Amino acid sequence: MIKTNHFFISYAGNKRRECDTIYKEIKELLDGDEIETIIEPYCGSSAISFFIAHHYPNKFKYILNDNNEYLIKTYEIFKDEKQLDIFIEQLNEMCKDLNKEKYMAIVKQDTHISWFIKHKIYAIRAGLFKLDYKFKDFIFLKNTPIIKFLRTEDITTQCKDGIETLLNYKDDKRSLIILDPPYLELNNDFYKNSNTNIYEHCHKFPITDHISKTICILNDMWIMRLLFKDQIKMEYNKMYQPNKRKVVHLIIKNF
Repeated sequence: MIKTNHFFISYAGNKRRECDTIYKEIKELLDGDEIETIIEPYCGSSAISFFIAHHYPNKFKYILNDNNEYLIKTYEIFKDEKQLDIFIEQLNEMCKDLNKEKYMAIVKQDTHISWFIKHKIYAIRAGLFKLDYKFKDFIFLKNTPIIKFLRTEDITTQCKDGIETLLNYKDDKRSLIILDPPYLELNNDFYKNSNTNIYEHCHKFPITDHISKTICILNDMWIMRLLFKDQIKMEYNKMYQPNKRKVVHLIIKNF
Protein backbone atom coordinates (compact mmCIF):
# COMPACT_ATOMS: atom_id res chain seq x y z
CA MET A 1 0.00 0.00 0.00
CA ILE A 2 1.15 3.55 -0.76
CA LYS A 3 0.48 5.00 2.69
CA THR A 4 0.68 8.68 1.74
CA ASN A 5 -0.80 10.20 -1.38
CA HIS A 6 1.85 9.99 -4.09
CA PHE A 7 -0.05 12.32 -6.39
CA PHE A 8 -0.17 16.08 -6.87
CA ILE A 9 -3.97 16.41 -6.36
CA SER A 10 -6.89 14.50 -4.89
CA TYR A 11 -8.10 12.24 -7.67
CA ALA A 12 -11.19 10.08 -8.05
CA GLY A 13 -10.37 6.40 -8.43
CA ASN A 14 -6.89 6.68 -6.89
CA LYS A 15 -5.79 3.07 -6.38
CA ARG A 16 -2.99 3.75 -3.89
CA ARG A 17 -4.74 1.82 -1.10
CA GLU A 18 -5.31 -1.17 -3.37
CA CYS A 19 -1.88 -1.52 -4.94
CA ASP A 20 -0.74 -4.34 -2.66
CA THR A 21 -3.74 -6.48 -3.61
CA ILE A 22 -3.42 -5.79 -7.34
CA TYR A 23 0.35 -6.25 -7.23
CA LYS A 24 -0.02 -9.80 -5.90
CA GLU A 25 -2.00 -10.65 -9.05
CA ILE A 26 0.77 -9.48 -11.39
CA LYS A 27 3.96 -10.00 -9.35
CA GLU A 28 4.88 -13.35 -10.92
CA LEU A 29 4.49 -11.81 -14.36
CA LEU A 30 6.60 -8.79 -13.44
CA ASP A 31 9.34 -10.92 -11.89
CA GLY A 32 10.05 -12.56 -15.25
CA ASP A 33 11.37 -11.18 -18.52
CA GLU A 34 8.15 -11.48 -20.51
CA ILE A 35 6.87 -7.92 -19.99
CA GLU A 36 8.55 -4.84 -21.42
CA THR A 37 5.83 -2.16 -21.34
CA ILE A 38 3.15 -1.22 -18.78
CA ILE A 39 0.13 0.54 -20.28
CA GLU A 40 -2.59 2.40 -18.37
CA PRO A 41 -5.28 3.54 -20.86
CA TYR A 42 -7.14 5.28 -17.99
CA CYS A 43 -4.13 6.26 -15.92
CA GLY A 44 -5.67 8.81 -13.52
CA SER A 45 -3.17 8.99 -10.67
CA SER A 46 -1.07 6.11 -12.12
CA ALA A 47 -0.83 4.60 -8.64
CA ILE A 48 -0.27 1.08 -9.94
CA SER A 49 2.54 2.08 -12.31
CA PHE A 50 4.08 4.17 -9.53
CA PHE A 51 3.93 1.14 -7.22
CA ILE A 52 5.44 -1.17 -9.86
CA ALA A 53 8.33 1.24 -10.48
CA HIS A 54 9.03 1.32 -6.75
CA HIS A 55 9.53 -2.46 -6.77
CA TYR A 56 11.18 -2.68 -10.22
CA PRO A 57 13.10 0.57 -10.80
CA ASN A 58 13.99 1.24 -14.44
CA LYS A 59 12.83 -2.19 -15.61
CA PHE A 60 9.77 -1.22 -17.69
CA LYS A 61 8.55 1.36 -20.14
CA TYR A 62 5.31 3.10 -19.15
CA ILE A 63 2.51 4.44 -21.35
CA LEU A 64 0.29 6.69 -19.23
CA ASN A 65 -2.83 7.74 -21.11
CA ASP A 66 -5.89 9.70 -20.05
CA ASN A 67 -8.47 11.63 -22.03
CA ASN A 68 -8.27 14.54 -19.59
CA GLU A 69 -5.91 16.99 -21.31
CA TYR A 70 -5.44 19.01 -18.10
CA LEU A 71 -4.31 15.93 -16.19
CA ILE A 72 -1.80 14.99 -18.90
CA LYS A 73 -0.55 18.59 -19.08
CA THR A 74 0.08 18.44 -15.33
CA TYR A 75 2.11 15.26 -15.79
CA GLU A 76 4.25 17.02 -18.39
CA ILE A 77 4.79 20.02 -16.11
CA PHE A 78 5.85 17.87 -13.16
CA LYS A 79 8.32 16.00 -15.37
CA ASP A 80 10.31 19.18 -15.92
CA GLU A 81 11.82 21.20 -13.06
CA LYS A 82 11.73 24.55 -14.87
CA GLN A 83 8.13 24.08 -15.97
CA LEU A 84 7.16 23.18 -12.42
CA ASP A 85 8.87 26.31 -11.06
CA ILE A 86 6.85 28.47 -13.46
CA PHE A 87 3.64 26.64 -12.59
CA ILE A 88 4.24 27.16 -8.86
CA GLU A 89 4.74 30.89 -9.46
CA GLN A 90 1.44 31.02 -11.37
CA LEU A 91 -0.40 29.17 -8.60
CA ASN A 92 1.05 31.45 -5.92
CA GLU A 93 0.03 34.56 -7.84
CA MET A 94 -3.49 33.30 -8.52
CA CYS A 95 -4.14 32.23 -4.93
CA LYS A 96 -3.03 35.43 -3.21
CA ASP A 97 -5.78 36.76 -0.92
CA LEU A 98 -7.94 33.77 -1.78
CA ASN A 99 -11.47 33.84 -0.41
CA LYS A 100 -14.62 31.98 -1.37
CA GLU A 101 -15.70 34.55 -3.98
CA LYS A 102 -12.31 34.62 -5.66
CA TYR A 103 -12.11 30.85 -5.52
CA MET A 104 -15.52 30.42 -7.17
CA ALA A 105 -14.50 32.81 -9.95
CA ILE A 106 -11.31 30.84 -10.56
CA VAL A 107 -12.90 27.39 -10.76
CA LYS A 108 -15.63 28.54 -13.13
CA GLN A 109 -12.91 29.10 -15.73
CA ASP A 110 -12.17 26.23 -18.10
CA THR A 111 -8.40 26.41 -17.90
CA HIS A 112 -5.65 24.09 -16.78
CA ILE A 113 -4.66 26.16 -13.76
CA SER A 114 -8.26 26.58 -12.56
CA TRP A 115 -8.76 22.82 -12.89
CA PHE A 116 -5.66 22.20 -10.79
CA ILE A 117 -6.67 24.69 -8.09
CA LYS A 118 -10.14 23.16 -7.87
CA HIS A 119 -8.70 19.69 -7.29
CA LYS A 120 -5.85 20.77 -5.02
CA ILE A 121 -7.71 23.11 -2.69
CA TYR A 122 -11.38 22.28 -3.07
CA ALA A 123 -10.95 18.53 -3.71
CA ILE A 124 -13.67 16.60 -5.55
CA ARG A 125 -16.75 16.86 -3.34
CA ALA A 126 -18.85 19.99 -3.03
CA GLY A 127 -18.75 21.86 0.26
CA LEU A 128 -15.13 21.29 1.21
CA PHE A 129 -13.89 24.83 0.65
CA LYS A 130 -12.21 26.07 3.83
CA LEU A 131 -13.49 29.54 4.65
CA ASP A 132 -10.42 30.05 6.84
CA TYR A 133 -8.07 29.04 4.02
CA LYS A 134 -4.64 30.53 4.60
CA PHE A 135 -2.29 31.04 1.69
CA LYS A 136 0.48 28.46 1.56
CA ASP A 137 3.33 28.71 -0.92
CA PHE A 138 2.86 26.00 -3.54
CA ILE A 139 6.56 25.22 -3.29
CA PHE A 140 5.43 22.14 -1.33
CA LEU A 141 4.48 20.58 -4.68
CA LYS A 142 8.18 19.92 -5.26
CA ASN A 143 7.94 17.20 -2.58
CA THR A 144 5.25 15.26 -4.45
CA PRO A 145 6.40 11.59 -4.43
CA ILE A 146 5.41 10.93 -8.05
CA ILE A 147 8.02 13.43 -9.30
CA LYS A 148 10.88 10.93 -8.95
CA PHE A 149 8.88 8.35 -10.92
CA LEU A 150 8.13 10.84 -13.70
CA ARG A 151 11.74 12.00 -14.01
CA THR A 152 13.65 8.74 -13.66
CA GLU A 153 11.50 6.15 -15.46
CA ASP A 154 10.94 5.66 -19.21
CA ILE A 155 7.49 7.24 -19.44
CA THR A 156 5.35 8.36 -22.35
CA THR A 157 2.26 10.40 -21.49
CA GLN A 158 -0.55 10.86 -23.98
CA CYS A 159 -4.09 12.21 -24.17
CA LYS A 160 -6.19 9.82 -26.24
CA ASP A 161 -9.36 7.81 -25.87
CA GLY A 162 -8.75 4.80 -23.63
CA ILE A 163 -10.11 2.39 -26.25
CA GLU A 164 -7.66 3.73 -28.84
CA THR A 165 -4.77 3.11 -26.46
CA LEU A 166 -6.06 -0.37 -25.67
CA LEU A 167 -6.29 -1.23 -29.38
CA ASN A 168 -2.73 -0.01 -29.96
CA TYR A 169 -1.26 -2.50 -27.47
CA LYS A 170 -3.66 -5.44 -27.13
CA ASP A 171 -1.71 -7.49 -29.69
CA ASP A 172 1.70 -6.77 -28.18
CA LYS A 173 2.85 -9.86 -26.33
CA ARG A 174 5.43 -7.83 -24.38
CA SER A 175 2.81 -5.52 -22.86
CA LEU A 176 0.83 -5.54 -19.63
CA ILE A 177 -2.37 -3.47 -19.96
CA ILE A 178 -3.91 -2.22 -16.71
CA LEU A 179 -7.54 -1.23 -17.25
CA ASP A 180 -9.10 0.93 -14.55
CA PRO A 181 -11.92 2.80 -16.33
CA PRO A 182 -14.58 5.04 -14.75
CA TYR A 183 -17.07 2.73 -13.08
CA LEU A 184 -20.29 2.12 -14.97
CA GLU A 185 -22.77 2.56 -12.13
CA LEU A 186 -21.27 5.67 -10.53
CA ASN A 187 -21.79 9.36 -11.23
CA ASN A 188 -18.45 10.15 -12.85
CA ASP A 189 -19.01 13.88 -13.31
CA PHE A 190 -15.84 14.61 -11.35
CA TYR A 191 -13.92 13.31 -14.39
CA LYS A 192 -13.40 16.01 -17.01
CA ASN A 193 -14.57 13.54 -19.64
CA SER A 194 -16.13 10.35 -18.29
CA ASN A 195 -17.47 9.00 -21.60
CA THR A 196 -16.28 5.47 -22.17
CA ASN A 197 -17.50 2.35 -23.96
CA ILE A 198 -14.90 0.01 -22.49
CA TYR A 199 -17.59 -2.35 -21.17
CA GLU A 200 -19.26 -2.80 -24.54
CA HIS A 201 -15.84 -3.16 -26.17
CA CYS A 202 -14.66 -5.84 -23.74
CA HIS A 203 -17.92 -7.73 -24.15
CA LYS A 204 -17.56 -7.80 -27.95
CA PHE A 205 -13.79 -8.31 -27.89
CA PRO A 206 -12.97 -10.23 -24.68
CA ILE A 207 -9.61 -9.67 -23.04
CA THR A 208 -9.08 -13.41 -23.39
CA ASP A 209 -8.50 -12.68 -27.09
CA HIS A 210 -5.72 -10.20 -26.31
CA ILE A 211 -2.16 -11.24 -27.04
CA SER A 212 -1.06 -8.77 -24.39
CA LYS A 213 -1.45 -9.58 -20.73
CA THR A 214 -4.49 -7.59 -19.57
CA ILE A 215 -5.87 -6.95 -16.10
CA CYS A 216 -9.04 -5.00 -15.38
CA ILE A 217 -10.27 -3.62 -12.03
CA LEU A 218 -14.03 -2.97 -11.80
CA ASN A 219 -16.63 -2.24 -9.15
CA ASP A 220 -18.71 -5.33 -8.40
CA MET A 221 -22.28 -5.32 -9.70
CA TRP A 222 -24.52 -7.88 -11.34
CA ILE A 223 -23.95 -6.65 -14.91
CA MET A 224 -20.16 -6.90 -14.46
CA ARG A 225 -20.50 -10.49 -13.31
CA LEU A 226 -22.62 -11.25 -16.38
CA LEU A 227 -20.26 -9.52 -18.80
CA PHE A 228 -17.06 -10.99 -17.38
CA LYS A 229 -18.22 -14.12 -15.57
CA ASP A 230 -15.55 -16.37 -17.10
CA GLN A 231 -12.70 -13.89 -16.58
CA ILE A 232 -13.14 -12.86 -12.93
CA LYS A 233 -10.10 -14.13 -11.06
CA MET A 234 -10.63 -12.64 -7.59
CA GLU A 235 -12.45 -9.98 -5.60
CA TYR A 236 -11.47 -7.76 -2.70
CA ASN A 237 -13.12 -5.36 -0.27
CA LYS A 238 -12.63 -1.62 -0.49
CA MET A 239 -13.83 1.23 1.71
CA TYR A 240 -14.15 4.68 0.17
CA GLN A 241 -12.82 7.60 2.17
CA PRO A 242 -14.20 9.67 3.80
CA ASN A 243 -17.82 8.44 3.57
CA LYS A 244 -16.85 4.90 4.70
CA ARG A 245 -18.88 3.29 1.91
CA LYS A 246 -17.90 -0.36 1.55
CA VAL A 247 -17.78 -1.99 -1.88
CA VAL A 248 -16.28 -5.01 -3.59
CA HIS A 249 -13.90 -4.75 -6.52
CA LEU A 250 -13.39 -7.45 -9.13
CA ILE A 251 -10.07 -8.33 -10.70
CA ILE A 252 -10.45 -9.65 -14.23
CA LYS A 253 -7.47 -10.86 -16.21
CA ASN A 254 -6.43 -13.07 -19.12
CA PHE A 255 -3.47 -14.76 -17.44
